[in-house]
Amino acid sequence: MSTLGKFTRTQAERFQRHFALAGFGIEAQARLLDARVAVVGAGGLGSPILTYLAAAGVGHIDIIDHDVVDRTNLHRQVIHSEAGLGRPKTASAAEVMRGLHPEVKITEHREPITGVNARQLVEAADLVIDGSDNFETRYVVSDACEIAGKPLVSGSILRYSGQVSLFWSRPDFTGWSLSDVDQDNRLNQVWVHSGRGPTYRDLYPEAPDPGEVPTCAEAGVLGVLPGVVGSLMAAEAIKFLAGIGEPLLGRVITYDALTSHFGEFRLNPDPGREPVTTIGTGITDLGGAPASQDRSGSADVQEADAAEQGSGESTAPGAQDDGAGTEDIHFNPFTGEPKRADDLSPAEFRRAVQQGRVGVVVDVREPEEHQSGSIESALNIPLMDLWHSDQPPEGLKDATEDAPAVVYCEHGIRSRQALAVLKQRYPDAPVKNLLGGYALWRST
Repeated sequence: MSTLGKFTRTQAERFQRHFALAGFGIEAQARLLDARVAVVGAGGLGSPILTYLAAAGVGHIDIIDHDVVDRTNLHRQVIHSEAGLGRPKTASAAEVMRGLHPEVKITEHREPITGVNARQLVEAADLVIDGSDNFETRYVVSDACEIAGKPLVSGSILRYSGQVSLFWSRPDFTGWSLSDVDQDNRLNQVWVHSGRGPTYRDLYPEAPDPGEVPTCAEAGVLGVLPGVVGSLMAAEAIKFLAGIGEPLLGRVITYDALTSHFGEFRLNPDPGREPVTTIGTGITDLGGAPASQDRSGSADVQEADAAEQGSGESTAPGAQDDGAGTEDIHFNPFTGEPKRADDLSPAEFRRAVQQGRVGVVVDVREPEEHQSGSIESALNIPLMDLWHSDQPPEGLKDATEDAPAVVYCEHGIRSRQALAVLKQRYPDAPVKNLLGGYALWRST
């Protein structure tokens, strides 16, 4: 069979512009069709990655994501829509991908990727793409790829900026037609000193402390940013699989949407770093998928699972009147999480202050955040200081059930971590969390 004979008539029509592309052609398109890619995450970064991989003609795509479609994410997770609210992201994404390339084979893995299953999930792939949103998952994916010798396209985003790179512990470009830009043999230089290529642990040797780096849910993210960064990741994957151009191995691209600036810096493997032999060593509690969200059920799962997640409406309760003439809110608008028993809404907090039923108020944001605006008389103890201190906050011992201590941050995320720390260390101390944090209190 000729190379062209690998394609159906519709595929030949669909990929005609690739066939005609100088330096690409039928042979490169055939390599895409024969390739298998594992994509971690079907959210903001995953949306353009999955869309373009399917549209470009990658033959087999594994989607690894345990989450469901949520309205708060739709401003950036554009592979999904309102019609899919409550559906597993893997199923929602797969439907769009098949609409672009009906012949694509898609394997859904509706489970978090962990140290237990990571090696198995990446083993069959020719390339792994990590579009996850937390440090724990990034280290787990990188470790699994390093052990298995798999190339990894990795990207991350936060607020207005992002970055992309290619990691590969055992690089091999045998048979590649590298572009003229690699005439100085830069690719070989990235691993000549240590005998291996750079990985995520060479870029970030030490994981940040829990809560040190905010999540997108807390810090926010410009909706179009993952479209830019995810498209760059998809381009690197397609180049790599097709065997064209100069891959990003040994280089990291940065992008700042506010200044429209792209930057680049070199990354060499650390010759003194011991190769990874165990997945996730030293990486715990950094924001990985909570056990309560482990929806287990890997491989070609059935659409019936979608029904179990609801018909599509968000379950987060909306605002309702509190009976005192002031609209009260019963969910965190920054995360979509419903109000808990140990949360105080801004209206409840204000009433309690007016009635003298609040003890010490602790602001767990950073000093510069506190100085830019804070709740009157709040004590500023940054989360990491609270985490590492062996002394209770001043005034905590005087808190009572009628006048509890209240913790807050910017959006009510770090403060929930602070609440958990205080409850664990001082189980008898009554502590409440300000729902939605300072941002919601200030705006209501």
